Amino acid sequence: MDEATVLPHVKSTTLSKRQQKIALKQRQAAKENNTNFRAAERNFKAKFVEPNMENVVDFSALHNNTASTNSRIRRVLLPENLFDLDSSFFKLPDNVSKLPETYKDKQLAYTLTDHPVIPNPFTATAQKHLVKNTLCDWARKPNKNSLDPFYRMSESKSLFEHHIEDVMNSNNPNHAPFVFKTLFEKPSEAQNLKTIDENESIKNVAVIKKECGNLFEKNEDQGYKPIVTEPKNEFYRQDHTATELLESIRWTTIGNQYNWSTKSYDTDIQAPISEELSHLMSIIVRSISGAKIAGSLTDDFSESHIVNSYDYNKYKVEAGVINYYGLNSTLLAHVDKSENNMEAPLISISLGCSCIYLVGGDTKQDTLTPILLRSGDIIASCGASRTSYHGVPRIFENSCPSFLTAHSSDSDTLIDPANSTHNLDKVTDGHLNQNLTGKLWAPYAEYISTHRINFNARQCNN
Repeated sequence: MDEATVLPHVKSTTLSKRQQKIALKQRQAAKENNTNFRAAERNFKAKFVEPNMENVVDFSALHNNTASTNSRIRRVLLPENLFDLDSSFFKLPDNVSKLPETYKDKQLAYTLTDHPVIPNPFTATAQKHLVKNTLCDWARKPNKNSLDPFYRMSESKSLFEHHIEDVMNSNNPNHAPFVFKTLFEKPSEAQNLKTIDENESIKNVAVIKKECGNLFEKNEDQGYKPIVTEPKNEFYRQDHTATELLESIRWTTIGNQYNWSTKSYDTDIQAPISEELSHLMSIIVRSISGAKIAGSLTDDFSESHIVNSYDYNKYKVEAGVINYYGLNSTLLAHVDKSENNMEAPLISISLGCSCIYLVGGDTKQDTLTPILLRSGDIIASCGASRTSYHGVPRIFENSCPSFLTAHSSDSDTLIDPANSTHNLDKVTDGHLNQNLTGKLWAPYAEYISTHRINFNARQCNN
């Protein structure tokens, strides 16, 4: 069976009988004053019992769904297929042979609401390329990440690039790992601090609530300086190598820098948008511009209402966020509503391990849908769904596709830190990286095998 169609295996944690009784009482107590969204989050976050997966929607493998679920799914006919727009990123649509003659050149997405999902349209090479970009190219300064308020970050390379150098040169006696210096060695260094709350709640290994933020205050003499709560966790008061910090990074902001405390964009802090990222997202927006519902899975093809009427000629990538999820990470229910332009679709792309993506309505009590997102899946928030509550309560282990996790130690060549990025950027096919194999790919494979990366793009202004 194709690994892309297999449901993730859910492994529960073994508890003693006493612990089971306590957990049961906690679940029963939690049901009181629950919202629909919170109840669903608890279901999928549960580690001691297998979550109820009955209503999960799997657009990549429709046969995994219940008959009731499939009866609610609607086909979405894309005006232009992605392969025709850029064959270096995208493969031929898998659904071509299933389409009537009239639509044989079209590509299908699926939806239950106004969230069209395009099941993985990327080539394996493209996915590897995007993993590299989200960890390296797009994660460099001047883009900021969740560790900026705590450490003096490298000005020239991303955290993961330093990690690669350390891994590749672990047996090199002349290699000295880059050390990230903490900003909080002494209590006196933490001045003019105020408590903040994060907008997102990706609970990762070494980060706790009110210990991390991307808030910058303008100072006439010093420019922009980070203002965060003084760390209570001793971890942040210590210097660390990139490898030691790898599980602590939670996000990178792209382009217009988002202020997690004020929940708005710092218009004075703008980083250039990668041309490749802008190109990729613009192509996706073009492919769904004017996309129409084409009936249910059992109906004959018949075009009806448009799910995305935004003119792709007006679209421009101005900001984005790369989220890094570990297996225990979550993203609690929230609404993306900080952009002045709420009509342009918000495009998100998943890489690595599969997840449950919960999408609801305007309130946390509205009916919601749990969607299984796999590596390469694209989801677009369009129209009314642009202001819907959504979140990620579960990342599934052992769910990353094998082409991302496979590697062989076929080279013991030491990597010169000054040239490591160049070595990883060899271009042999169009503009995509074909040299991410063997030992060069090993650090990426090890990371992505236990993580999910999601990156999105937004148009902030009209």
